[in-house]
Amino acid sequence: MNKQEILNYLSEKKRITAPVAAAEEQADQAQQDYAKAKKKWRPGIIILLIFALLEIYGFNKPWGSFLDILGFLLFGGSAAFLIYRKITHHIKPTEAKLAEANSILQRARSNPEYRNGSKDFPAKFYNYYDIYHLWNFINEGRAESLKEAYNLLETHYFQEDQLAIQEDIRRLQSETAAASKVTATASVINVVNSFRNKK
Repeated sequence: MNKQEILNYLSEKKRITAPVAAAEEQADQAQQDYAKAKKKWRPGIIILLIFALLEIYGFNKPWGSFLDILGFLLFGGSAAFLIYRKITHHIKPTEAKLAEANSILQRARSNPEYRNGSKDFPAKFYNYYDIYHLWNFINEGRAESLKEAYNLLETHYFQEDQLAIQEDIRRLQSETAAASKVTATASVINVVNSFRNKK
């Protein structure tokens, strides 16, 4: 295949995989929204429940009073209201959006055109973003054939992995250096305290 034929071939693959990529993005966003909805108001609800339990503990005391009952009703009722509001206004709507997004994703992946398009293409590169990179490599002249473009993309991902590993190593080194400083400071303080105690 010449350059234009390869570009046309990859453009067709991009067109076929674009609906799946869009559906994956929507499903990922819906999953993130659902996770946020589940965490919404969690610290406040926990604090209110703790205060409600502390008020119940006050019932058993001989000095337990009407104020303890009122506190329990106030804190417990507030926690119950927040839980109800969280479920009805945040969790259930995002759960419905997540189910819809996953359904759209399943339909996009089960599309016969999408399934047939993967038969003559490497499975690990059969997604919109990799095909887009392959198209760019060919279009920019960085690769002359699909095989060269595949190798270039693998090299690109390998380099990204190496950079991520280097970043992790840098982060660990900085954390180790910070921990060493804390340990050194604690050692100096211990030496000074032990010296003072000997006097």
